[in-house]
Order: sequence, then C-alpha cells, then structure tokens
Amino acid sequence: MATINDIAKYAGISIATVSRALNKPELVNAETRERVMYAARKLNYFKNETLKILNVKSNKLSIGVIFPYITAYYFSELYSGISKAAKLHDIDLVLYELRSENMSKEGLEDALSFARRHLVDGIMLAGYVPSVYDEIFESLDIPVVLLLGTHESAKMSAYKVDDIRAAFDAISFLVSRGHRNIGMISLPLTDPANDIVSRFMGYKQGLDFYKLPFSEEMVAYGKLGFDDGYSAMKQLLAAREKTGITAVFTAADEVAIGAMRCIQDAGLRVPQDISVIGFGNLSIANISSPKLTTVAQPFEDIGAEGVKYMTKLLTEPGSVVERGNFYLPYKIIERESVAAIMNRSFSYCDGKV
Repeated sequence: MATINDIAKYAGISIATVSRALNKPELVNAETRERVMYAARKLNYFKNETLKILNVKSNKLSIGVIFPYITAYYFSELYSGISKAAKLHDIDLVLYELRSENMSKEGLEDALSFARRHLVDGIMLAGYVPSVYDEIFESLDIPVVLLLGTHESAKMSAYKVDDIRAAFDAISFLVSRGHRNIGMISLPLTDPANDIVSRFMGYKQGLDFYKLPFSEEMVAYGKLGFDDGYSAMKQLLAAREKTGITAVFTAADEVAIGAMRCIQDAGLRVPQDISVIGFGNLSIANISSPKLTTVAQPFEDIGAEGVKYMTKLLTEPGSVVERGNFYLPYKIIERESVAAIMNRSFSYCDGKV
C-alpha cells in the first residue's frame, strides 16, 4: 500500500511537504500541491488510506457538503434542507467551504482532498461543474450530486430550478403589470463557471416572445452582491433617457436590493418610478424597503431532494437510479417592489403550472 513516503519519492519532494499538502493544503503553494495530488492519485494513496482505517470508521453513512462560500444568504436555507433530510436518514454531514468564489481546479482539488481524508461516502456540491474537471471527479469513485447548478455535459445529477423558464416568467409577470421597457442586471455572459447566466437567456426569450425592445444599454453586468447591484443600476440609470426602462429584472435578490438603493439614492422611487424584481426569495427580500417581489427558489426542498437521491445511490447500489437535471417548482412572490403602470394585456403563469 502506498504511503506518504512513496508519494514524496514519486513527486521528488520531502515527506514533510507531502504531509502539509495532504493535511493543510493552504500552507503549500499551488504547484507543489498539484504534484502531491497527482502522485497520490497515481499511487492510489487515498483508496489505500481508506482501507487502512476502515476499522475506525463508523458504519454510519457520511456525505461531504461543499459550498463556494457559506456566508452567502442562500446557504442557511439550503443547508437547512440538507441537514433535516440527513438527520431523517441517519447520515453524517461534513462541511467544506471553497476558498474561492469561482470553482477553480485548485480549490476543487483542495475540497475533494478534504472529503477523502474524512472518508465520506458521497459528495454534494453547490454550483456549476465544467466537464474539464471530470477526471478529478472520476478519481473519487464515489457519487456526486449537484445543487443549484449543473454539470456541463450532464454526467452528474443536479437539483435546481429551471433558470431559463423562471426568468421568462419573471418577464411575463412584469409585462402583465404593464411594463414594456425592461432592463436586467446579469452575471457576465463570458463567465462559463456559473450557469446563473441562463437567467439572461430567459430574460431575452421573454423580450423576444412579447416583441419588446432590446438594446445593449438595457443590460448591466456584475457579480451577485449588493455593491454589484448598486453599480450596475448606476449604468442602467445613466442610459435610462435612451432606453426608457420602467422595470429591472435582477439575477439575485442581493443584486436587486443594491439596485433599489441606487434608485433611491438617485432621487427616484421604487416602484413608482422603476420597478425591481429579484431572484431567490432570500430572507432579506421580506425585510428590504420596499419589500422585494422575487422569484422564489425552494432552497430547502432542493437540499432535501439532493440528500434523498444521494441516499438511494448509497443504500441501493443495484437499483436503477434516474440521472439528469431535476427541476423543482418555483413561484413568484409579489410584495411591494413592482408597480402596475397600465391596463394588463398579457396573461401570466408561473412555474407552479
């Protein structure tokens, strides 16, 4: 069986460095960490370590839960669903926070190394996974389920809402309230590491379907925080005389609240002058001023369904388990941030139908 001595010899580095790379990867530079991980995979070190300490591992199943950043507002709601379902199925959870906002290869390998050391039976990962990382996941030899994201080539099952349809329905909702010039705050479309950009596709499909005007000045781009929403809204306001926007669809609730603050700081009113609709239905949506109208994602249900699916994979290995993207129902929660500006002339339905 391979040992850290074998890894050190294979990688041409000291045993102490190998130990640090495996147990405290943040203390080792990226190039060295990559050499150690490559050697460990080649020598089947992780599988051998598992065999050596199986006698101290509980018979209880365990799942590694990997999040990009646990300070995100959605985390508590998603984790609540995971935790309740895990308790119901008598499963232990091991939580890991990625140290980077985007899912880099380096950050992902650190997370999976952590999961291996804790001998988890499966992994639940929040986010989008490009197919270039397939080799890393294949080396795990344990099931992986995605939450709130998808796998680029659909090799891993995922639980989420249909972002394209949900965004389309958000535009339909605004249209039903009389809005015809609708802007959007989106993630950069050049960012392949996050499929929330699908919400832009739904926005654009909605405008095309209702034959509404579109121009580049009607869309501003940023990340998913309050400050990003504020600065993106500044851009939309600067072009408002040209675009005539009366409503803005945002890719996330935090962005929407930043946008509303920007509108108010500019001396305008929400929703009387500009309506705003968010995406997520986070707890902050109900305490903002005005209270935010938003597309509600069932975060807790997504977490619970992911655990139930993982449990079936782990406890019924011989059974046929359907794979793919599993879309959960969403709905639009109407509060105070969207105003009706004229007689309604379009019908509207949301993802409950």
